[in-house]
Formats: sequence, C-alpha cells, structure tokens
Amino acid sequence: MPKHGGNIYQNPECSAEWLDFSANINPFGVPETVQHAIQRAVAALVHYPDPAQQKLRQALAEFHGRLPAEIVCGNGGADVIFRIAHALKPQHALLPVPAFSEYEAALREAGCHVTHWNMPFPYQITPALLDELRQGNYDFLVLCNPNNPTGTGIPPALLEQLLHLAAEKHIFVLLDECFCDMAETEPDIVSMIPRLSEFPHVLVLKSLTKLYALAGLRLGYGICSDQKVTAKIAHTGQPWSVNLLAEAAGIAALSAEDYRKMSLEFLQNERWRLFDELGKLGFRMWKPSANYVFFQAEQCPDLDRQLLPYGILLRHCDTYDGLDATYYRAAVRLPEENQYLLHCLRCILGEEGLLWQQNH
Repeated sequence: MPKHGGNIYQNPECSAEWLDFSANINPFGVPETVQHAIQRAVAALVHYPDPAQQKLRQALAEFHGRLPAEIVCGNGGADVIFRIAHALKPQHALLPVPAFSEYEAALREAGCHVTHWNMPFPYQITPALLDELRQGNYDFLVLCNPNNPTGTGIPPALLEQLLHLAAEKHIFVLLDECFCDMAETEPDIVSMIPRLSEFPHVLVLKSLTKLYALAGLRLGYGICSDQKVTAKIAHTGQPWSVNLLAEAAGIAALSAEDYRKMSLEFLQNERWRLFDELGKLGFRMWKPSANYVFFQAEQCPDLDRQLLPYGILLRHCDTYDGLDATYYRAAVRLPEENQYLLHCLRCILGEEGLLWQQNH
C-alpha cells in the first residue's frame, strides 16, 4: 500500500496522544457545531443514508454558487478520484510529479496509461507543461493547486492557459483544490470553481477533511459544470458513497463560518512563523500556501525516525515520485506544538538537549 500521512496505526508505539505532523489537519479539531450535528444524527443510523446526498449537495451548491447537479460526493477525496477514473476510463493521462499517489493508483486501476511530467526544480508547474500537452497524445490531465506535498501554486494566468489548451486538445482535467481553501489569503492561488461554466472539461476536487478536521469521517466531492459527467461518476461504484454521519457533518461544517475565519487567520500567521523557524535551522524551505510546510534536510535522511522517541510523527516524502529521502512535510499545528517540534529538531541537530518526558 502507498504510504500516507496520518497513519498513527503503522507504529505499535504510536497513540492518539502523539503529535501528528504527518497529516495536514486543522489543529483546532472538529468544530463544536459539527460535533453536535454528528451526535444528533446518531439516532437516524437505523436508516440507510441518502444515496443521492440531496441535502448535502444542495448545501454545497449554495456554498459554492453552483447547481446541485454539478456536484458528486464520495467517501473522501480519494474515493472521488477512483470514481472519476472508473467512470471516464481515460486512455493516457499526464501526471505532474511529485504528486499525491492516489491519482496514479486510481488511473492505473482503471486501465489508464500514466506518463509522469517531472516538475522542474523547485518542483513547480511551468509553461513547459504547455509544450508537453501540445506534443503528447493525452486525454486526461491531473493538476493540484496548491500542490501536495510541495505547497507550490500554479500562477493564475498559466492555469488558465493550461485549461484552454486542454479544451482545444479534448483533454479532461482533474483539478485538485483540496488545499485551496487554506490558501485563500495567497494572491497567486485562485480557485476555478466560480469559472467552471467556462470549462466543462474540468472537474474540481474538494475535501472537507483538512479544514474541518474530519479525516476519520471521510467526505469529499467534485464539481463539474458538465452534468452528464457528474451523473456518470455518481453512478460508478457502490450506491451509498457518503454515510449518514458524514452527510450531517458536512452540512454543519459549511455553516461554521466563524470557525472557518478563525482557522484561516491563524494559518496565515502560523505557517509563516513555522517556515521562518525551520529555515533558521538550516533547512531548504518552500514558501507555504496551505496548512503544511515542505522542506529539505539534506544531511538528515532519517529525520522522521529520529523524531519518534519524542512522540512526533513527521511526513517523510521519499514515497513521492521525484523526491528522495531528504524531503519532508510538516503540518501546521498549534503554536505550542509547533514550538515543541522546533525544540526537538534543535535537540536532534545538537543545539540543545531534551528529554521526551520533560514537562509531560
């Protein structure tokens, strides 16, 4: 199985009390209103969930200013990716890497040939991708904005060029914007959801996992202005793609505006503080745009293992195509937790001593 962040089950010594910097989840936890909505929905578990997710899709449509028929929901963003691959059955996909592993896994499972396009260092989409699309024979393109794991965004003008060229070449585009919510304060990263009517060949992938801390519940969705496409995807796979608790949680999360504002304001400041402090330790840093920081520790290919005795999980990025064992991704957590991570890193790098049990 591909390695993902947030797998607290792979290490027998790990527990929920550990600090998990490997998963990009809102450190404020599940909003109270969402917790209450889940509790209220428990009594309805005797019933099957709505296979069409009518209330959830209506709420999502109102939130994004789209139509319910333009939205397809699934058991997390990864589930939607697999449904798209099996529904559309592309023949030849172009995948810029490094990238989330489930794109390729889903496409290959559906019988699609996948060609990697290695992002030029520092791992960003450049106009060279336009040349590859012109020259190649592709019918499917994956883009992630901002990218996971690097956090790099696609310049708005270039993104628009890519989408127009894809239309000319009859290439369907999966545009992953799962981290775009957290990048709202970054002017160089723009969501294409308001303009989807101009691009019926584009499906924007979204998730409620990250911003609303619902990783264990699983809830993702796709938006495409071509309603035939969303209908086809919705009818691919088993019929109950969203459970009853997840639907209730999703509807409540969309109304948690105070929580959303608080989270975005916090992230805007804290990600840059973590970026600055990690840079002071001598790591090569990538400017953050979402709720994680990507960096390279050239002399530390086992930094994640060295952090385990301190009760910290760090995402090692050596499982991403195009990256080696010196690359890492750290989620932005609460200030005191981020400070503890920095403290432990200084210990590992020999700047100061620290015992795991100190102050615990």
